[in-house]
Amino acid sequence: MRSEIIVVDNLYDNPFQYYEGFLNNQCIITDETLGKISQIIGNPIKVITATNETEGLPGTVAHLSCDWIAVIYLNLPMEAFGEFGIKFYSHLATGLETFPTQEEMKTYQIDESQLEQVFKSDSSLWKEYANTPVKYNRMVLFRGNRWHSYENALNNSMTYQKIIIRNV
Repeated sequence: MRSEIIVVDNLYDNPFQYYEGFLNNQCIITDETLGKISQIIGNPIKVITATNETEGLPGTVAHLSCDWIAVIYLNLPMEAFGEFGIKFYSHLATGLETFPTQEEMKTYQIDESQLEQVFKSDSSLWKEYANTPVKYNRMVLFRGNRWHSYENALNNSMTYQKIIIRNV
């Protein structure tokens, strides 16, 4: 089975050092980070970018320039209580949960010039099928081509690391 969305609780052995790094405007990526993500994916990885975030991109997006995206929530336990983070969507007209492959574009008769129009970030075109609750030291790891958003509470009050990953 090829996993598409993986949720891992208690990722870091000492998550507070990463939270402190966030407070000091440092995105701390260690051998622990790389080793644990590589082990979960089952492949060596290369980090393309890593950032500390409090805001995300508005709307529904997919990232084709990477294989995986890791979002690691660093809100302290009481700050995270009851909050929801990354949302995942399917496209209503096609049912696709990921950016379309060439074969899917043929099946749904979508010309490349129509991609932006067909998959635009209009909430009436999407159905939310998953929303990951925020929890201190929780990682949500998902394939970059999966439709997702960082909207609402995540934009306004979440503290998280976002790591853009390629398989080696």
